[in-house]
Amino acid sequence: MDFKFTPKLILALILTWIIPTNEIFGQEQSEEKFTTIGPIGISDKYKIPENRNAIIFRIKNHTSRSINKIYGRVFLVKKQETDPSKKFVLLNNPHKGGNIIKGNPHRPGTISEWNFNLTRKPKKTGQKFEYTLQVHPRSIFFANVEPPKAKKKP
Repeated sequence: MDFKFTPKLILALILTWIIPTNEIFGQEQSEEKFTTIGPIGISDKYKIPENRNAIIFRIKNHTSRSINKIYGRVFLVKKQETDPSKKFVLLNNPHKGGNIIKGNPHRPGTISEWNFNLTRKPKKTGQKFEYTLQVHPRSIFFANVEPPKAKKKP
């Protein structure tokens, strides 16, 4: 065994422990906060398209497998409402899953955008209300076979 490479190997190991590797390369940096609910994290930022028939949430995959389908409930939360029965309004059919828009397939450790179709048109965003996504960990389905990674062109 040649001992010339041992100091380089030790230096490489030390650098991997010192340098933080929490961020995934190729993902956008932003000030959004993710609420972790087990296998996924749901961003506090969402988008409502022009046609207002859907809502788009950014979801982070914390698992070691690719996510194939997510079933969730989209609620309109009225902040100033005191009556609990009127505070939350269900806006979608939870039996219809979300569709992945950006980041297909949803690989481990990545952030993807998921589109959830709505049965009621949402109101414009404002100070009096906001939207939230509720997903149970059993409502997340994974790919049976991991898709191959795309090869980068030189």
